[in-house]
Amino acid sequence: MQRQPDFDNLRRTILRQGPPGPVPFFELFADPGMVEAVLEEKFPVNLHRYVEEPTLEIPADELPGLMKSLDMYVRFCYEMGYDYVFMVTGLSFPRSLKAAADTAGVQNWPDGQRHWQDEASGPIQSWADFEAYPWPKAEELNPLAIEYVSGRVPEGMKVAAFHYGGIFENATWLMGLQSFSYALHDQPNLVEAICQRVGELVTATAAQAVTIDNVGIIFLSDDLGFYSGTLVSPDVIRRYIIPHYKKITEIAHKAGRLLIFHSCGNVYKLMDEFIDDVGIDAKHSFEDKILPVDEAYRRWGDRIAILGGVDMHLLAGGTEEQVRARTRQILEVCGVKGTGYCLGTGNTAANYIPKQNYLAMLDEGRRWNREHFGTS
Repeated sequence: MQRQPDFDNLRRTILRQGPPGPVPFFELFADPGMVEAVLEEKFPVNLHRYVEEPTLEIPADELPGLMKSLDMYVRFCYEMGYDYVFMVTGLSFPRSLKAAADTAGVQNWPDGQRHWQDEASGPIQSWADFEAYPWPKAEELNPLAIEYVSGRVPEGMKVAAFHYGGIFENATWLMGLQSFSYALHDQPNLVEAICQRVGELVTATAAQAVTIDNVGIIFLSDDLGFYSGTLVSPDVIRRYIIPHYKKITEIAHKAGRLLIFHSCGNVYKLMDEFIDDVGIDAKHSFEDKILPVDEAYRRWGDRIAILGGVDMHLLAGGTEEQVRARTRQILEVCGVKGTGYCLGTGNTAANYIPKQNYLAMLDEGRRWNREHFGTS
C-alpha cells in the first residue's frame, strides 16, 4: 500500500514539535537521470533549458512536454515517499561553464555532458563588465514550473522551492573563484556590488515563491566550503553573504514556510551564526569525511533539524548491504526520538548513484520505521 504524504508531519519533525513518529525522507533534489531510471521513463523535454533560460518564451507546442516532465517529478516524489516536490524557482545567471562527457551510469540529458564552473574566470572581471552584464530581473522571471507543480501535488504534499545556485555560489561563478579571491583585496567594492545584486535577486525570488499556493519550504542552498573549511574566510561570508541569508529566512518565516539551509563542505565554524543569527530550521548536506551526520545530530540536534547524511561515496561505490547497514546505523542515532531528523543522501539523488543503492536506502528507512513506529 502506497504511503500517503503528510507534510504536516514533516514540518513537525523539522521543527522538533509534536509526538514522535516515523522518520520522513528528504532530498534537495534528484537528478533527471535518477528520476528516469526509477520511473523507467524518459523526460519528453530538457528541463535544464528552462532553468538556464528562465525568461524563455515557451512555444505552445512545447507546453505538453514540459507539463508531462513536471508531472514526472511529482510522481517520482510521491512514489519514493517524499512529502513535497522539489522544484526550481527559475532564477539563473548566465556564466562561464566547461563541459565533458558524463561517465555516470545514467545520463541526465541526451547530450551526455557534465558541466562545471570555470574557477579561473567569469563574465564579470571589472566595473565595465558589471554594468554590461545581462542581470536577470525578478519581475521578468517565469514561475510557471512552481505554479504548475503547486496545483498538481497530491493531497498532503507541498512544494520546496530552490534557486539555481546560492548567493556565494553565483557571486563566485560570475567572477570565477580565483578572480573573486583576488578581488577581495584588489576590488572589494566590486565584490560587494556583485554579492548585493545577486543577494537582492535571490531574496526577491524567495519573496515571489512564498506567495504561491502549496509552497511549504524555501531552500537556501549555497555551497560555502570544502573538506577543511570555508572557501573564503568566514569573515567574508559574514560581511557579504549572511545579511542576505537573514532577509530570506525572515521572508520564509513571516509567510509560515520552513527555511532549509543546504551547504556542502566544512562550514561548521559558522554553525552557531546560522542557527542563532540567521535562524535556519534545518541543515542539509553532510559527508562522513568531514563530519558524519550522526555526529552532527549529537552536536546540534537539540537546536535544529539535521537532514540526510547517507554518504555519497558509499552510495556511489558501496554495496547494497553496506548502504543498508549505514542507513540503519544513522537511524539508530538520529531517528530514535522520532523528531528532528529526516533520512536522505548526503547531497542529492545524483545520477552517478546506482539506482539499487538509492532504493535500498529508502527501503531500509521504511523497514526501520515499521519496526520502531509501526508504519513507514
